[in-house]
Amino acid sequence: MKVYRFVEKILVLGLLCLCCWTSVLAQQSGSAASVSRARAIVNAGPNAPVPTTSTYYPTYNPPRPVFKIPEEIAVEEFVNYHKHRLPLPKSGQAVAMDTRWGNGEVSRSQREAVLQIGFTTAEVNERTDLRPLNLVLVIDKSGSMADDDKMSRVKESLHTMVSKLRPDDIISIVAFDNSAQVLYAARPVGDGNGVRYAIDCLQPDGSTNLRHGLITGYHEAEKFFRAGATNRVILLTDGIANTGITNPVQIAAESLEYNKRGIDLSTIGVGLDLNNDLLRTLARSGRGLYHFISDYKDINKVFVNEVQSLISSVAKNVQVRIEYGSGLQLEKIYGYQPVSGRGSVSLTLDDMNNGLTQVVMAKFRTESVRSAVPVKVRLSYYDVKRRCTVEEVQDVRLVPAESESCELLADVEVKKNYTIAELADSLFQMAGLARGGNYPQALNALDASVAIAYRRYPNMEDEDLRFILEIVEGYQRNLRVYNEQFRRHDCGGCR
Repeated sequence: MKVYRFVEKILVLGLLCLCCWTSVLAQQSGSAASVSRARAIVNAGPNAPVPTTSTYYPTYNPPRPVFKIPEEIAVEEFVNYHKHRLPLPKSGQAVAMDTRWGNGEVSRSQREAVLQIGFTTAEVNERTDLRPLNLVLVIDKSGSMADDDKMSRVKESLHTMVSKLRPDDIISIVAFDNSAQVLYAARPVGDGNGVRYAIDCLQPDGSTNLRHGLITGYHEAEKFFRAGATNRVILLTDGIANTGITNPVQIAAESLEYNKRGIDLSTIGVGLDLNNDLLRTLARSGRGLYHFISDYKDINKVFVNEVQSLISSVAKNVQVRIEYGSGLQLEKIYGYQPVSGRGSVSLTLDDMNNGLTQVVMAKFRTESVRSAVPVKVRLSYYDVKRRCTVEEVQDVRLVPAESESCELLADVEVKKNYTIAELADSLFQMAGLARGGNYPQALNALDASVAIAYRRYPNMEDEDLRFILEIVEGYQRNLRVYNEQFRRHDCGGCR
């Protein structure tokens, strides 16, 4: 109970805190599912240890060792897992953009530059300022939800979420196992007692008819659909669709039809045995976030963030374009899905909600800088409150350094975020190399990024950096064990 009370206090603070004038410690950007799943996988450890060599059976060949490879590493989610210190929007501004170099000077010996593009949105001070909410909770109550106390954790979290809603907000609850049932038909929250009773009635049983639960949830959302309101379904599941229509492509296509009508969708995965790709695809097409829960740390983060995004979306159709001069060559955008053009690169970001901080990290190289090189960053988004498209352009220049060498990461915030980006990128490289069977190089990729991180931060005091580093070091340890076991297996397990 102490843990649950602590979670509730964190949620209250996350939703109602007031923001300071010059910087914000708000929620991270969007989904953190990739980070949480990677952490859960590595914390599980190797699942097939090599048995001790038997002295009685010298020809015994132990089973081939197994290394658990994360199915997805979204680098941008690692970079934005923590809260960034960035300037807040000015009065009347939905999104603030902050562009800065790790160092605005390029030396003759270094010829590299790191650009950070940061975004923040303001916190909400009064819940009365928020748009009306039409919310449907679609909850998986199949038998597997009884494992590892998942259902109890979910109930406590839902109780806390509901307590943050307004009496006039519309809510409904759909539960699904072999089929779907409406536990609480769509109507105003009121005093919340009816909603809380419906949550308490959730009992795990049966299989997973995900499609029936999702479509039933959309039908509930349609009953009180209002233009100008937030109309959203939250799907929470711990499994893979195994009853009814189970084809992920068909489920995603049906879901998209409701999204086109203005009903958004967010997804929450619980545990490792689920269709990660389907849940991310559903959330992306539904203009929502995909979250993953493996422990209490994830519960805190997911339900704080999701409450904010449910009722306070501020910017949609967010586009970023970086234009750079002929003297620069773009080496890498860390994460996202960049589209490169001639002398430019474009990004589409997720919709933004109140209390958000987010950064995009880019690395450039130049053969030489004899004069200032211009770089323009263009931001475009649809302002939900003002109901218009907003555009902003910021100019940042690289200039030649007077000295032979200069510090690449002189700005402390850029240094931290870039170090995390490199660690996450090494995980991405590791996963690709391991899938191709090149485990020694996979380990080398992690070794290199970890060594760089410790050179920059010998004492590793920063909590956010240390959190990501511990995930990388976990895979590093498991790969070392795997490579050693693989060598033993290769020689027959004995001599």
